[in-house]
Amino acid sequence: MKICISGTYGTSSLVSRLLYDEFSILHKPTLLTTIYKVGKYEVVDVPNQDHAVPIQCDILILTCKTQQDVEHIARKWFGKHKHLFVVLVDSAPEIPLLCPAEHLIHINNMTRDGLINLVQQIRAYK
Repeated sequence: MKICISGTYGTSSLVSRLLYDEFSILHKPTLLTTIYKVGKYEVVDVPNQDHAVPIQCDILILTCKTQQDVEHIARKWFGKHKHLFVVLVDSAPEIPLLCPAEHLIHINNMTRDGLINLVQQIRAYK
């Protein structure tokens, strides 16, 4: 299963949390597309830059502070994924606009709040 993660806030932190259960307070912007293979999963960390090309994937996870921040990315990736999740990182609750309510997930990378919910949702589509 191929999972692509892109967005405007917290993408690399989310990848670190999902794959290694690690968190750093140091900000590392995603500059290049990075592919991680773990078991049956292929996790692709895709930068939010003009040169980044959307690729076909099973699940697209967009990370952001608000859904408005990633609307342009969702349009760019339209038709390239089977399932879309929007992860609101360290932000207030919102009404789902880009995805179904169960795919709009609130996460706090420092405390892991919401991470189990995301993992359960991913495993449901395995």
